[in-house]
Amino acid sequence: MDINVENDVVVCGAASKSARIIAIDEQTGKMAVIRKQRKQGAHDYIEFYNVLTGWLATRELVVCPENGSIEHAMFVANGELLVSHANGSICFVDPHDSRRVKRIQIAASTIWAACEHSNNDDRSKVALISHSSILFIFDVVNKLIVSSVSLGVDSRLFDVSSNGNLVAIGAIDGIMIAGDGKVQRTLVLDRENRRDPTIAWSVRFWKSDVLACGDSRGTVTLWNPESGALIQAIKCMQSHILTMCIVNDELNVAGVDPRITSIKKLATNEYDVVRRRTGPIRDVRSLASYDGRVYASGEDFDIFVGKDGCRPLVQQWKTNIEIGGEIVASCGENFVDVWWKQTGDDEPTRGSDFVPQHFKSVFLAKIFSPKQTIITCWSLSRCGKQLAIGTAKNVSIYSILPETRRKIAKIATFDDVAPTALHISEKVLTVCRGDFEILQFQCAQENKKPRIVIDQSECGSVVKLDVSRCGQLAAVLTTRCQVFLVNVANGQSRVVKVDLPIDVIARKESAVILCTHPAFAENSDQKKVVYEVAATNASILKSASSLALRMTPTSPKSFMPGLPIGLCRLRGDRFATYSYDGHFSLVDLENQKVFTPPDAPTTAKHAVNGGMMENGGVFVFGARQIEKEEKVDRIVVLRIAGDEEPKVDGFRLKKFGMQ
Repeated sequence: MDINVENDVVVCGAASKSARIIAIDEQTGKMAVIRKQRKQGAHDYIEFYNVLTGWLATRELVVCPENGSIEHAMFVANGELLVSHANGSICFVDPHDSRRVKRIQIAASTIWAACEHSNNDDRSKVALISHSSILFIFDVVNKLIVSSVSLGVDSRLFDVSSNGNLVAIGAIDGIMIAGDGKVQRTLVLDRENRRDPTIAWSVRFWKSDVLACGDSRGTVTLWNPESGALIQAIKCMQSHILTMCIVNDELNVAGVDPRITSIKKLATNEYDVVRRRTGPIRDVRSLASYDGRVYASGEDFDIFVGKDGCRPLVQQWKTNIEIGGEIVASCGENFVDVWWKQTGDDEPTRGSDFVPQHFKSVFLAKIFSPKQTIITCWSLSRCGKQLAIGTAKNVSIYSILPETRRKIAKIATFDDVAPTALHISEKVLTVCRGDFEILQFQCAQENKKPRIVIDQSECGSVVKLDVSRCGQLAAVLTTRCQVFLVNVANGQSRVVKVDLPIDVIARKESAVILCTHPAFAENSDQKKVVYEVAATNASILKSASSLALRMTPTSPKSFMPGLPIGLCRLRGDRFATYSYDGHFSLVDLENQKVFTPPDAPTTAKHAVNGGMMENGGVFVFGARQIEKEEKVDRIVVLRIAGDEEPKVDGFRLKKFGMQ
């Protein structure tokens, strides 16, 4: 077995994106991340992730409502995502179908925040606050305004929370309590000095009779909303508290002081700080909870997850970086950067099958999407000569010609497609769209109608697609965490029964599926994670655990489980699995053997010291096939670097005696 191992650094625009707002549906494990575009005045967009494991985020859909700035996001009763906008409207987004976006105009001014306003198990109503100081009660099932209350203040409103009967609104110098169609009382917040107002950035009903408020003084105040009595004031932060959430009956707060601080009721009936988690180093603007964990996002490029500790949420960078032939491509929000390989000298093998190879990639081109709209999905052919870019409206195909003067040539554009996943070969473009519909286009025939492979509704959108080299089998992963094997010729599909699938590879007569497990589950290294499945009946032929794949963490200090996060196709019956820290194993299906390099090109310890805390997944793994009859597996391990620096400096914690 001859294997060349190449190492390089790739610049990726997706690694330099901050998450302004996050929201998690606790019933399905879907996380919505709101991001701003770099272009001034451009629309905000939404990325949906699957966070069922608690340590790994698998990206699913990218949706742009094309409705300006998004100010707030939350999941509502029927699993839809509700987002409020600066133009006074709200949008309902289906996390299983990117085409289902419904816009409703509520007010003439900005809708700043929203919360549930329901009793018991009824989640049909939400409370909305506008810049014109009006509280709206909205029915999310019937999509209509139930009632409205004028709050009678001439200042901005910041947050809203409800216990089902009363609604609390955070404002300047106080909290307004509304109920029964009127403002019942205002809870006054003291000022530190006469000039600077105290801003109630965040309010949350901890219990039905306990209201918590985080303000600009770094103080959490607890109130009785019925009587208006102050229960306790806790000075727990050194700067503004911007966001709060409740996890396991603990109140978690964070903000400009990025430490995630937990407050709990003690046996003495007093409230006090019981835990501080240090992970984020810049402003935390949003907290969310799921499965006993707290998730934090803000000015850092990482999203952090905390339970016993606090660490970056690992991401599958495979959706943002692809390798084909001599080309490496990385995808940003509305552009794709293309690099061309310049080979270097091979090192002596010294009796090993693994040949480390050093090379330097040369930047070839930056390809923007049509009208610089958000890229929802994209694909690079295995030979590296064709590139497909999909947006919410069309798919564009480009030819990559590194040795010519033109470099990049646009071949065709297919309108009215709205893809969720793409796969391109030298002649055929396979497109997934809507609620599980798969089409095929001929790359060279722009105006010809596509062939419909399958149209199978109520299965969720396809988020990962792979087509076998022969073009006969397609393996797809949907937003409902299901894997289907589709016969491309006759359109027959079979569902594969596996738990938590995260990646797929299609072969001629079978498919390889990668699954995962929750963080640090008992005996997780002995549980099956890789399956070979027959294409004819979707039965499992072979399976292996991470221990059998030798995917244990490469450092005893590793803070992530030793589970693979991605698959990579190699020659013949071979494929590779790789972990977050660059460790990989090669699997030979025919001979049922596993190979690992004697000296891994990267280690977990190196990853942590080299910037793991700045970008949750620092490495991406791929393979080149420069010639069709090659007898060498060319493995590429890329370290990811962002193309921008954070716009906010890290918070400087004041020590005792500092002013």
